[in-house]
Amino acid sequence: MLKRLVILITLFTLYTSVYANMSSPIHKGDITSEAYSSKDIDILHEHLLITFIDFYTVKFTVVYRIKSDRDGKQIPMIFDTMTNRYAEDGSFSVWLDNQTIPVLRIPSTYENPNALQWIDSLDNYLRYPKEDVPNIIGLKYFEIDLTKGEHTIHVEYTAQAEVDNWDLIKKFKIQYNLKPARYWRSFGSLDVEINTSNIKGIFETNISSDSILTSTVTHLHFTELPQDELIISYKPEISWLAKMLIKLTPEGLFLILSILLISFHIYFIIRYRIKNPNKRFSPVVIAGSIMAPFIYWVLYLISCSLTNFIIGKYASGRAEYMIFIFFFFLMLMPIYLVIVLIIDNIKKKRLQIKEDI
Repeated sequence: MLKRLVILITLFTLYTSVYANMSSPIHKGDITSEAYSSKDIDILHEHLLITFIDFYTVKFTVVYRIKSDRDGKQIPMIFDTMTNRYAEDGSFSVWLDNQTIPVLRIPSTYENPNALQWIDSLDNYLRYPKEDVPNIIGLKYFEIDLTKGEHTIHVEYTAQAEVDNWDLIKKFKIQYNLKPARYWRSFGSLDVEINTSNIKGIFETNISSDSILTSTVTHLHFTELPQDELIISYKPEISWLAKMLIKLTPEGLFLILSILLISFHIYFIIRYRIKNPNKRFSPVVIAGSIMAPFIYWVLYLISCSLTNFIIGKYASGRAEYMIFIFFFFLMLMPIYLVIVLIIDNIKKKRLQIKEDI
């Protein structure tokens, strides 16, 4: 029975360990981007609204105020969504002067990442960085008879944040590629509005003088590009108890529980020896030493599970090196056995001395 139990626990440990260690701690999100603009268009102003729907989903609302130098059918902008999941179902929407515009995908004939001439095939006047080939699969565009003068282009879509499970609490990040704006014919000004009112967390950005965002709605104004990439990193707010457990770490909690368990084991060793001073071997010592690796491994799992439970739904839930921790405890078993044998032997000798007196 004991042999079967050991085999079952070992197999479970191997399974959970392999599962935890094979999966990547970082789940990549959608890296969204500025539009690639026509050479015949001046972008007078851009308003970028970033709204956090939840910790995993972000809505981008971008309004460009443009000025066209020519009349006629053209492709004023190409949008790089960096993903293929935006089909023609309204997930990626464009309005020109408040009129809904059908969004198209780059034709399959241009889906050769080694062919740079596809942009010129679509519009001989599009500006883009030759050294940075866009992700062709994710590109969206529209064709329109654009009149000469000023217009407003309004774009909306959602994107998924990157999730980092490396630490005890999940960390999130969104990335927005600003670099294509360096190739616009002109760059008037940029207003960035970051709305975090739907979620409670700690937010940091690389485009603000104060990296930590203290307001639920942040307004930033730029007359030139602040960075090549806008990054917002954030993590959820957690309770004071969760913060305390994170500082303590599961290993610290495990150490406290282990000290209590060792104290109980020593107490029962001494108690048995007092009742049986002449017994050669103590079954409490032997049984406790054999069970120690399993018990301490379970205590470690309890420490991890309790920490994750207190943190809540944003706990990473990762249990790294579980199998290695189990075998570490297994290797410590002889040392533990020697220590408790010494304690038992000392108590035995003292009791024998008292009997002789």
